[in-house]
Amino acid sequence: MPAAFTEADLDRLESWLLEPERGEDALLPDGLQGLLCAVVSAPSPIPESTWISAALGADPHFASDAQRAEIGTLLLAFRDDVAAQLNGGEHLDVVLYGDEGSEDQEASLASWCEGYLIGVGLCEPPWHEQASDEELDEMLMPFVILSGRAREAAAESGEAWIDPAEERRMIGEARDALIDAILDNRAYWFERSIPDPIRREAPKVGRNDACPCGSGKKYKHCHGREA
Repeated sequence: MPAAFTEADLDRLESWLLEPERGEDALLPDGLQGLLCAVVSAPSPIPESTWISAALGADPHFASDAQRAEIGTLLLAFRDDVAAQLNGGEHLDVVLYGDEGSEDQEASLASWCEGYLIGVGLCEPPWHEQASDEELDEMLMPFVILSGRAREAAAESGEAWIDPAEERRMIGEARDALIDAILDNRAYWFERSIPDPIRREAPKVGRNDACPCGSGKKYKHCHGREA
């Protein structure tokens, strides 16, 4: 069994991610947990090298081979912790910063959801090739709203954005739906990863039954010898 991912492990990983050497490409623990939720939930396995590169950036500047090994171990333990929670199907201890309702927490939640969407984008084949547009919109809408991507898309297309009161209502609904969306997305892809049972196209022939080839012999004395 993998070692449990502790608060001390999270603090150590956070300290390393906050070092200036990481640059702007590395995700902090809130965005990293979001990414890992998408990686764990993906319809097909995402290689460790792929999601670690997305999490840390192209050149994370390890001080030594020992540090590279230490951070790699922490990342895998964090991934396993996320997987255990999502596979339980009931709860997720979300890593967020800032006080409840504060601007800092809103920014942290946006980073979390952006990390999730980055993780969604790592999957091959992509999610949109394995779910209908309607299903995908329902699966990803809370993340698109809370990350700010919906507002950015409207600005890029020149569309007028909704008024502040409507935006607050929409964000509140997305926040309320977030945990269920995370768990439901995991369940959706997990259920589709289970292969269909093999079904016989014709009834099984007993060894003492007449051979279906029409020879008149018992199956065990005819084609049953080849079984």
